[in-house]
Formats: sequence, structure tokens, C-alpha cells
Amino acid sequence: MIGEASGIAPDRGLNILYRVTMNTLMNLTEAGLTQDNRSSAQQLANTRLSADTPKGILAGSIVAVGATSGTVVAAAATNTDMVGIAINNAVGYPFESSSGVASGKCPYLCGSGTVFATDLYETAAVGGAALAAYTAGMPLYCSPNGLLTSVVDAGFVVGILLIAPSASDPFMVVQLRI
Repeated sequence: MIGEASGIAPDRGLNILYRVTMNTLMNLTEAGLTQDNRSSAQQLANTRLSADTPKGILAGSIVAVGATSGTVVAAAATNTDMVGIAINNAVGYPFESSSGVASGKCPYLCGSGTVFATDLYETAAVGGAALAAYTAGMPLYCSPNGLLTSVVDAGFVVGILLIAPSASDPFMVVQLRI
């Protein structure tokens, strides 16, 4: 299984399998630390999110260039300035290092060819209806919540699904296109 062989921790959200570039230059905004990840019908229906999901940008979220120079924000389906995938949760978990809060930085993976495993992706459409199963080779896009999805909202391909999640292993392996 992917999780056993690669050292993925079930609550980590993202595991880097092949890194092209990791950017640690960009800063978080206030919204990057406080955004509510359980506020829409789509987020509430998403089986990969729960009441325990922290606020702020999540590991595995797609990030885009912010309006303030030198910042990144959670991307939305309509962004054309998506730059990568967040490596860590901005606010962390209880009893863990809160490096995003302490440093104000949002490290992210970028570069076409980067490969990572994540258990954070959309499982519901905007209205809350369940999405069809993910399959290997499928192009992935950015949802309105900044998560990977199979739904074509803006038509901008963020990555290609290499290994689909399953009932026994919820992690998907993705190769970036951004």
C-alpha cells in the first residue's frame, strides 16, 4: 500500500514522493490562517473533511498568488495564477508545531513533474452531490475550495492522477502540471 511503503501519516495530508521545486518564499495572509474549511454545501458533504479539519490553508490545497505582493492564498477554480500545492496545514494540529503561524510562510510544491500523495481532495460537487470515483490518468482541476477535483470548472489542468484512492487507501498520487 502507498501509505505503508512511503511513510505517509494518516493525519499529515501530503507526502512528497518526487520534488521538482519547493518554494518557501511566499507569505500567508490573514485569510490563509483563518479560512473556514467547512462552510459550504460542498465542504460539508466532502468525506475527506471533518469537524476536526483545522482552519486555514490545508496541506494538499492548491495555492495562488495573492493580491498583496509576496503572498499566496487558497486558490479557487477561477484562478489563472495557481502556483502549487501547500505542503503543510497553515495552522497545524493541536500539540504539533505551528510553523505557518510562527513564520508567516506558506511552503508549497511546484514544478511540472512533482509527484505527491494526498488524502485531501473533493468527494462532492458544488451542490453536495457525490462525485464519480477517481481513476488513474484522470486530469485534476482546482475546486472552488482550492482542493483537487475531477470536475472541470475553469478547464485549467493542475495535475494528472497517477494512482487513484480506494476504500482501503484514501491517498491519491498526483503528478503536478503547474
